[in-house]
Amino acid sequence: MKNKIVQLSFLLMIIIISSCGKKNQELRYNVAGTIQNATAQKLLLQEVPYGGKPIITLDSLSLKEDGKFSFDFIAKEEGIYRIATEKDLEILFINDEENIQINANANDYNSYQIKGSKNSEGLLKFLKEYRQKDSSIFATLYNLDALQNQKGKDSTIYWLQKQKTEKINNLNQFIEKTVATETSPAFIYYALGLSIRSMEAAQVLAMAKVAAERTKATPLIDFVTALSGQVQANTTAAPIEIGQMAPEIALQDENGKIITLSSLRGKYVLVDFWASWCGPCRGENPNVVANYEKYKNKNFTVLGVSLDDDKASWLDAIKADHLNWQHISDLKKWESIVVSAYQIEGIPFNVLIDPTGKIIAKDLRGPALGTTLETLLK
Repeated sequence: MKNKIVQLSFLLMIIIISSCGKKNQELRYNVAGTIQNATAQKLLLQEVPYGGKPIITLDSLSLKEDGKFSFDFIAKEEGIYRIATEKDLEILFINDEENIQINANANDYNSYQIKGSKNSEGLLKFLKEYRQKDSSIFATLYNLDALQNQKGKDSTIYWLQKQKTEKINNLNQFIEKTVATETSPAFIYYALGLSIRSMEAAQVLAMAKVAAERTKATPLIDFVTALSGQVQANTTAAPIEIGQMAPEIALQDENGKIITLSSLRGKYVLVDFWASWCGPCRGENPNVVANYEKYKNKNFTVLGVSLDDDKASWLDAIKADHLNWQHISDLKKWESIVVSAYQIEGIPFNVLIDPTGKIIAKDLRGPALGTTLETLLK
């Protein structure tokens, strides 16, 4: 998971979460409350930039015996802030309201409460659940690493690997649901930043695109632009080869839900690149339908990836051609991110992927598709 942080670290260095917001004028905010068991400690009010840039300390005070504090600050837009002691206490909040109350116990990190800020309360709840899930993943990874170093039983290693995958998927689904339902650009941005630790870049990009389209928030649009550039830069310029792992695909289905190629692991998957406007694609569709119907109960499925740019035409073609499998598209025709990822020069084009996610065949058309599937799935 850590390698994904390194892979996309440049992104977190150029986008600052404190730029998120809906407001266009400076407003004065007050955050106040009580920090118990932190007498004589210095309490800091800080603005939290995203990745790499130094945290900005806006104000500080020494906590007295009663633990009470009050900070005033001015901001133009909604962003992420925190109050922190010089030791271990760090409390994040969002300045979505002018008066926010925070109460905490320095001896119990999970005890703090936030009132007067709906987005801060939501962020607090999100972080508590995120940390629980992340800690569980870490524990599994630690046990798996120890067992592999000790050359433990294969059955136990397999079970731990399965647990790891399930826990990471559960965490990612939790983040995806949060990004899809929250309205605060700052909150969404923070969740997207965390998602880079556990998700493929293509999936993070798909989530960010949906959020940017929904909120129309400029910082989220900038996030999409920057991450798109990173994904394109990391895309191989050489044609994809049989034997390599299939590049991740994460696009919306007809209902706006993000579907990932990796979610179909465990099955043979024909990734079918096509479009409603493509005559040869429409001509090949009956062949794909026939093979899907023949082998769909034998651990085989199809993922339709459309290079359409008109949603109505795309959906009409799915219905007319009886394409009864999952379909996804970013509706960008030849500007779709999958074109560069799979080095698509023309459609119809497809790749056949085994249950591990490895490409085992490509450009299977006409009788070649049925012959290949019969050999694999007889």
